Amino acid sequence: MTLVLSAVIVVCVTVFAVLLAGRRRSNSDDAVASFREHLDALSPESRQHMFDRVQSRVTDAETDHGA
Repeated sequence: MTLVLSAVIVVCVTVFAVLLAGRRRSNSDDAVASFREHLDALSPESRQHMFDRVQSRVTDAETDHGA
């Protein structure tokens, strides 16, 4: 009886450890992806794209008001 109870406890602890390890790995991957997105957002190419979008809207607004 004690052997069966010990085996069940060992299996439960093992399953818990595997689930915890899998969850930790995916969270760290998400954190790395998020960090890369932030770095990409700060890149000169990304900022130039945003600057171009703002400039085109300003130009469009000026032509709408000037017409």
